[in-house]
Amino acid sequence: MYNQYSLNNAPELHPILVALLGEAGFDSFQETDAGLLAFGTTARHGDWTATLATLKKQFGFTYEWETLPEKNWNEEWESQFPPLYVGDRLFIRADFHAPDPEVPTELIITPKMAFGTGHHATTYMMCELMFDLPLKEGRVLDYGCGTGVLAILAKKLFADVVDAVDIEAPSVENTVENAARNGVKLDAVILGELKDVPAGPPYDFILANINRNVILATAGALYERLADAGTIVFSGILARDEQLLVERLKRTGFQHQQTRQREDWRAFEFTKA
Repeated sequence: MYNQYSLNNAPELHPILVALLGEAGFDSFQETDAGLLAFGTTARHGDWTATLATLKKQFGFTYEWETLPEKNWNEEWESQFPPLYVGDRLFIRADFHAPDPEVPTELIITPKMAFGTGHHATTYMMCELMFDLPLKEGRVLDYGCGTGVLAILAKKLFADVVDAVDIEAPSVENTVENAARNGVKLDAVILGELKDVPAGPPYDFILANINRNVILATAGALYERLADAGTIVFSGILARDEQLLVERLKRTGFQHQQTRQREDWRAFEFTKA
């Protein structure tokens, strides 16, 4: 069962609260005129109220909560999943949306509620950056693969080897399902952390649409897993954390190539000298 937490907050706080609540483990979010709706399993109600109490002191919102009646929440979430265009090069849709033959590259992604909402800006920037990378015949790691969008797109862009890893079992299952749905076979989809990715030749490209804390905690390990002259692309970073992230990665040894922005989110490209 799921609980719904209804936050009465200013719209400009939506991206910040989504990021912080997502890090705390909330499953999904919905923006409304009144504020933000956050969803989490009933079993973790104590965790959710403790997190909200801390954030309430910082941001000054009020909230109410209720236990939602039993229903197929995956089906409910899927019905609200909007298709996403990345410029005129990529169309990401669910299988219940009509295709768009005018767009050269298409991904069919069937999402699950576990992966949450509100990340279209970061997904957009990551995909946009990928189209500008020479992925063909490269070795790629999708770090924190979620629904598998980036890993599948890497294969569609003719990467030779594509591995994916995520700490959530539903993410791993969904990535495998979505790869098959798109006629793509990933080389490895791993349940676990970066340390659980088997040792092998370093990656030419690492794609990390993930949160700030994970990036900062694993920057050194990511540097070691990247080939010399390789490229790593990050997103899932709020504007307020931009300087912190860039400075930390520079100290690790990465060279900052560019920053992109969309709404309150940032994406970065770094290389290894």
